[in-house]
Amino acid sequence: MSQKQPLIVINVSNPAAFSGQSSIIVLEYTDEDAAMKVARKIALETGRSVTVRGGDNGVIETIPAAMTH
Repeated sequence: MSQKQPLIVINVSNPAAFSGQSSIIVLEYTDEDAAMKVARKIALETGRSVTVRGGDNGVIETIPAAMTH
């Protein structure tokens, strides 16, 4: 019998989310290392904060929005 891989969820949030001019992106992974790599890249390239959560909805890590110049 095969075991189901634990789910890792990446949630990308925009500080202006309540202005009506933004979107929410949710990605699902089963490989935590791959999820963290993608989350860091998204934070760096979009300037948004990214929260990585486990399948139990517990926060694994929150990556702050990258500073833009």
